[in-house]
Amino acid sequence: MNNFTIVLLILVTALITAFIKLAPLFIKIPDDNPIINKFFEALPYTVLTILIFPDIFTSTGTGTFNLIKVLAGIVIIVWLSLKKFSLGIVVPVSIAVIFMFDIVKLFIK
Repeated sequence: MNNFTIVLLILVTALITAFIKLAPLFIKIPDDNPIINKFFEALPYTVLTILIFPDIFTSTGTGTFNLIKVLAGIVIIVWLSLKKFSLGIVVPVSIAVIFMFDIVKLFIK
């Protein structure tokens, strides 16, 4: 890649980022639309899932106990999310559950 292509990619990326960040200033979103409200309620969970989910299966190992630990963490996240707990509760509780599984594994060895 030559320098012109790299500069062009940086400029296009900067313009897209600026448009996304400035769009709320110019686009009015109605407050009473239930579809949009549901979308914004689910957005933090979606971003968290996209960032963490692929790493869940690659960082735990291949043993049966590790698979049970991953499934328990997923079940806790889904259950707390369905009960409408905030993200500030869901993340620490799921981390604590997985940490408890690691402590149990230390005592089993």
